[in-house]
Amino acid sequence: MHPKNGNYTKGATRKSFNWPKRVGKTKTKIKMKTTYIKLFFFATALLLLNACANDQVSVEEEAITLDALEVAKQSPTHEGLFEYARLLSMAIHQKSNMNEALQQKALQLQQNGYYEQEFYVGMQGKETLKEFGSLSLHNVLTEVGGDETVTKIDGYLQTNPAMSVLLLGDAKSKGFSNRVYVDNGFDDRNPSEIIYYYENGELFSDVVSNEVTQKAFIVRNSEVYIDDTDIHYNRANTSNETVLFSYDDGRSVKINSGAMAELVPIDDGEPGGGGYPPPPPPPPSCNEPCERDCESGTENLWRFRTEDDYDGAFRGKGEWFFVIIWADGVNYTLQNGGVSVTGPALSYLRTGQINNVRGDNSWHYPNFSSIIWNREPSPGNPVGDSNRMKVACFESDGGSTKSISFTLTYSLETSSAGTFGFNFPVSFTINDGDDFIGEYLVEYCHDIGYNGFIYHPAGDVDFQHNER
Repeated sequence: MHPKNGNYTKGATRKSFNWPKRVGKTKTKIKMKTTYIKLFFFATALLLLNACANDQVSVEEEAITLDALEVAKQSPTHEGLFEYARLLSMAIHQKSNMNEALQQKALQLQQNGYYEQEFYVGMQGKETLKEFGSLSLHNVLTEVGGDETVTKIDGYLQTNPAMSVLLLGDAKSKGFSNRVYVDNGFDDRNPSEIIYYYENGELFSDVVSNEVTQKAFIVRNSEVYIDDTDIHYNRANTSNETVLFSYDDGRSVKINSGAMAELVPIDDGEPGGGGYPPPPPPPPSCNEPCERDCESGTENLWRFRTEDDYDGAFRGKGEWFFVIIWADGVNYTLQNGGVSVTGPALSYLRTGQINNVRGDNSWHYPNFSSIIWNREPSPGNPVGDSNRMKVACFESDGGSTKSISFTLTYSLETSSAGTFGFNFPVSFTINDGDDFIGEYLVEYCHDIGYNGFIYHPAGDVDFQHNER
């Protein structure tokens, strides 16, 4: 009890007895003590709340990672990539010189003219690793993965016949990171995209913007593989494919033929690198309104250069293709002084895949000829070709297929009804992992002679057309 009127109370101390004379100061101290106590509990509460919040964030992030992993591994295709990467990471941890042995495998095809530093898993069942005597890579993985390993790998190759292992980084540099990444179709143009990797059989994740600083490997399905079981595969055109190897059961792994066609550059005297020799001298001066009126060749996507291969650090060299869209075969009827289109308005061609695209501003030469562009109507061509075409360019990353549409606005000259404007879409199929680089319009009256005309579908990309 507190003392009253300066008198002792039971149990009062000397300080208690003197307390009424110092009541003002003491109340201030009590208020301050109370404030400190409140602040202490408030701060403690904040720390607890913050800790709980951090725990909650940690749990949520872990849950997101686990959910993403389940999505990544839900298909048989991805399951095989993840498991093979896990086995490789264990072999790297347990076997000395394993990184060096895998690097030699990755460079083996390059010695025969292949464009990339990768090896195909399906070719490794019988080929031995010189660093491990008479053992094949399958044998080495069996030592770390168990007796069922080869059977499991054979099963994965039924689903992923073109499963490959790509060496990341410059082969001439020293040092390995011991990571084995998995290419499960991540978006390499999104810097916050998650990429998974194994170290000694344990799974981790990172964002693709954190590029590797040492050599490493990534398990994927080769980007130049041609899947002739795809319903969108053009079975009528086999000139753009090469059989790389075959399985004992008769299956063949076909790749884009350009993957084995590395030409020796010829210095053309221009900055940025070499390529094919320059085109022939220009024709005599043209007196027609448009230079194309003086040319009789086909429209030719001659060459391009880029400062970005659009394939990211985890996918090796770029693989590009182009879709050229133009008006062709337009059927029309005259109705009330206007034109009604009753048939197909647009046609398109897709180039083959141009491999080994380098982001060093050196020239690449697709030399892809499309059509003989004749805008003028004639008895044999009552509706002339349109006054423009569109070219869309993509970087190939594979995956499942999807449909995409482009619209071309153009005008047509008709022999009986004059000139009319049109705006029509055209749809075609690409892979859902393919990256759109850009598009550009080619006008009929753009220059097309000796040096062609330069287009810029993206800020770091130049294209030139000519006729040949």
